[in-house]
Amino acid sequence: MTPVYSEYILSVTKTTEAPQMAQKNRISETEWKQLLPQMASFAHITTDIGYSVLVKGEKSSDVAMRVGRSKQNISSTVKRIWDLYQNTTLKAENGEPLKLVQVWIPASLAETVLKEAAKYSINNITTSEMEKK
Repeated sequence: MTPVYSEYILSVTKTTEAPQMAQKNRISETEWKQLLPQMASFAHITTDIGYSVLVKGEKSSDVAMRVGRSKQNISSTVKRIWDLYQNTTLKAENGEPLKLVQVWIPASLAETVLKEAAKYSINNITTSEMEKK
C-alpha cells in the first residue's frame, strides 16, 4: 500500500504596491449631529463611546481604559452606532436625502463623483484633496 500525501501549494505573489490598511469606520461631526435624534434613547455613556471612536478617531482600547469597560464592550457599542448610521438617511443642506455609496469605479469616473460629493459639506472633501487623489 502506498502512502497518500497531501500537497499544499503556496503561491507567492509580488506586488509593487504597499499593503493597504483596513479602512476604519468614521463619522463626520455633521453626520453625528444628524444622527443624534436617532440616539435619543441611548445611554450617555453609549453616545460618549461612539463619539470618541467614530468621530474623534480614538482607539477602542484607549476608550475602554478611560471608561472602565472591556474592549469587546466598546466594539459592540461602536458597532451598534455604526449599524444605526448605515441604516439612517442623512440629508443635504437643501433637505435632499443622501445615500452613502462605497464602490470601486474607474479613476476617471471617481474624479467626477468626488467633484459632485464636494458640493455637500457632509463629505468634508476639498478641491485640494481631490487633486491629490
